[in-house]
Amino acid sequence: MIIYNTTFSVPRKLQNEFLSFIRNEYIPLSIKSNIMTEPRLTRIFGKDEDSELSYALEFKTSSIDTLEKWNEMEGRKLYSLILNKFKQNILGFATLMQLIDP
Repeated sequence: MIIYNTTFSVPRKLQNEFLSFIRNEYIPLSIKSNIMTEPRLTRIFGKDEDSELSYALEFKTSSIDTLEKWNEMEGRKLYSLILNKFKQNILGFATLMQLIDP
């Protein structure tokens, strides 16, 4: 099981618009192909939250190969969608993780 996490830095003034976009557009488009599953959106708490907030969006997928397939089919389109909607106001970086049983 692979966990694909994207952490976003969001200006406080765009928080509501960003959350609405993620919930109503980004997540539904991300899981449409059934390659990405179990979306989970969380807030990350930090020391300095006066101007920006951080959110993590996580999906699960079966393997890195399927993630690469999804990225070719959907991921690049979604990245462009975010850029078109928010320009350079939203920053994000992705992390790949593998679930290890304790």
